Amino acid sequence: MAKIEMRDLVKAYGAEQVVDGVDLEIEDGQFVVLLGPSGCGKTTTLRMVAGLEQITRGELRFDGRLMNDEPPDRRGVGMVFQHYALYPHMTVAANLSFGLESRRDRGSRRRARADERARVLEIARLLELDHVLDHRPKELSGGQRQRVALGRALIRDPDVFLLDEPLSNLDANLRDRMRMELARLHEEMPVTTVYVTHDQGEALTLADLVVVMHEGQVRQLGAPGDLYEHPADTFVAGFLGSPGMNLWEVRTRGDLRAPEPVRLPGSVTAGRVDGAPAVTVGVRPEHLELVGDGHDNLALVECRVRLVENLGSHLLVHATLHGGGEEAVVAHLAPQGGLRRGEIVLLGARAEHVHLFETGTGRRLHAGAARRRVPVVA
Repeated sequence: MAKIEMRDLVKAYGAEQVVDGVDLEIEDGQFVVLLGPSGCGKTTTLRMVAGLEQITRGELRFDGRLMNDEPPDRRGVGMVFQHYALYPHMTVAANLSFGLESRRDRGSRRRARADERARVLEIARLLELDHVLDHRPKELSGGQRQRVALGRALIRDPDVFLLDEPLSNLDANLRDRMRMELARLHEEMPVTTVYVTHDQGEALTLADLVVVMHEGQVRQLGAPGDLYEHPADTFVAGFLGSPGMNLWEVRTRGDLRAPEPVRLPGSVTAGRVDGAPAVTVGVRPEHLELVGDGHDNLALVECRVRLVENLGSHLLVHATLHGGGEEAVVAHLAPQGGLRRGEIVLLGARAEHVHLFETGTGRRLHAGAARRRVPVVA
């Protein structure tokens, strides 16, 4: 295993900078997920760690050793690609042992053939592949092929385990099962792991540390629960969650006599908005509920229902702010009858579930950031 350090890591293709100054420390044995939308730089970052992309600027170290110019085969990494890249003419056993054979041929970490067979069987049992060792890839299910790819990387005893969107080609049910397999595998073999995905379900399920990337930069890193509950900016707030957080711009000064679709109690705004003309308000869909008037301690959202999806355990209600143009509102509500398209309803959220962000920069406003109380949309 190894500790990975990235210092101001940059990757540029000509004038285009696709990874822009990534600073990150990954502890020995930690499971870290690089999460973000397509094109955010997460796969390029992983490929720089693997040695498959040259680093334009910055430093990459494994246990303090500079790796910038080390070839991939001298970094002690095992990598699993999005497409399994199995050898179709080889059996499962031969696919698993290929990495060991190539090492033996180079004279590196020699193993006797009997030891290699024992190692293949050990990995096959760990991944529940011991009953298909004589099969070829075309005879396997998608999940079995994925496990062979995992085994081929792990059999080399890597110091660093790299996975690039390894579950993206699986159907939803198999993807869920493989997530559990990966979690079990890391518990049994706690290799330092860097995992790339755009799927937040994978990130929040598997990671010790989630690194959210956007436009080549790290926007926030932390434990999965911390990122979900305390997003650093509006990008992270909207990206995490399915659906993401509701975000609405709310005026904090000016003529507030006319009714507004979003109304915040003073307990939410006190000491936070510092006289700004507007703030961005965030509330997660699961924190909204149907309410009546007279709830002074709640943030209130008046909206017009556009669509109601009955998902059995809850209703997913799509709406727009009443009188607020087409600004979207999404709410998870308890199953109930009577909600109709076009109906105007009042939703409420408790103060502790309301997030405030700077309009313009998108940065989170923390409690106590300002000294004086500013009235917001009464």
